[in-house]
Amino acid sequence: MRPFAIRCALLVGSALLAGACTPESKPAIPERVILIVVDTLRRDHLSCYGGEIATPNIDRIAARGQLYTNMLASFHQTSMSMASLFTGRTPSIEFGTLARPLFWNGETWCGMARFAKQGTDAACIPPTLPTLAAGIREAGYWTIGIASNQFLYEPSGYSGGFDDWVEVGEHPAESGAIARIAIPDASKTRSWRFVNEAAFEALARRQSDRFFLYVHYMDVHDYGFEQIPYAQGVREVDRAIGSLLDGLERDGWLDDSLVVFTADHGERLTEQHAIAGHAGHIGNPSFQEVLEVPLLVAPAIERDPQAPIRSDDLYRLMLASVAGPRSHEPDLEPGELLVTETDYRTYIRDSWKLVIRRSDGDQQLFDLRADPGELDDQAASRPQIAQSLAARVSELAGRLSARRAVLERISPADRARLKALGYDYDDTPDSEQSADSD
Repeated sequence: MRPFAIRCALLVGSALLAGACTPESKPAIPERVILIVVDTLRRDHLSCYGGEIATPNIDRIAARGQLYTNMLASFHQTSMSMASLFTGRTPSIEFGTLARPLFWNGETWCGMARFAKQGTDAACIPPTLPTLAAGIREAGYWTIGIASNQFLYEPSGYSGGFDDWVEVGEHPAESGAIARIAIPDASKTRSWRFVNEAAFEALARRQSDRFFLYVHYMDVHDYGFEQIPYAQGVREVDRAIGSLLDGLERDGWLDDSLVVFTADHGERLTEQHAIAGHAGHIGNPSFQEVLEVPLLVAPAIERDPQAPIRSDDLYRLMLASVAGPRSHEPDLEPGELLVTETDYRTYIRDSWKLVIRRSDGDQQLFDLRADPGELDDQAASRPQIAQSLAARVSELAGRLSARRAVLERISPADRARLKALGYDYDDTPDSEQSADSD
């Protein structure tokens, strides 16, 4: 068994930042695909991205393959970004007009309401929508999902295509979804030790050595629950990754495997911007530190690690890696991102970022290359650019709009999910942005 360790130059200098690391071998089709998602993880806090926090175990993945420098989450929140990764679609809560998006609840917070069919089960991810796990299973893999974020728990639809789906932190169901997600001390029961234990128990149940394993960690997200610094949460999840990699290596499951490491979204810490916005990862609008996430792929694949890539692109990347079913075309063009939030529409193309406020249509424009801190509004001085981007936003919003309304209420089950994640939901249509995250 070849050790899963540094197989190329040290992760320093320009070679690291370019993601230039040549693997010893690159199998045409991997025997296993391992997707690791860390909730609320900023890429600038990892040492392989030049961050000050030592993350040697995460660096092990970077050293074996490629480090992507231009990865953006498709949304600032787990339910949307993971739905995008699992379906290859752009999440949207558009409903035809700028001023009135869809009501944000368990039926819409995946951003896939436009695919729901009248009279079918109102799952957040409609059952008719092809999923990543289903595509990989079709390619001949046993599929395992280890979920630890309540947004992903059933009956939301994220489990579609998984042969073995585990919800870490759950108490045994007694009376449906509400009983399953009314979890005291949620952050304690979903820590990485429980997640890794569940992963290896599921691997012991596998029916094939050719498997897809998805593992989701909440330890960085829960820094607020635990009342620890964000950096300490990052160090804790690095230990989690080390434990997972060591166990997989011990059993020989890293050989001939494709490992994909990423995050669902980032986190706003002490940054100040021209727009006041909200703390944490609430978005409204989605600042860059909330959207910029890590992406490590090992071994290296034939893709430019400096090219723009989004959550929905990972769907196509992983399906292609296993020669799975042909995926649909992306909803957006390469290099652009649209985040349809409750208070704003946020759009990025190339180095330009346009933020449009829903209440009055006010626009603010930022040049991310010259102004990465989003401090200098150029909407007045660069009106042609703002108008061009706004026209594209309007076009996309119409294309991504749902065609039927949803109930404007939040169920007790949805409320319990939100409480377990640290959100104080106020039951108004724009309550997502007014939620208060710990």
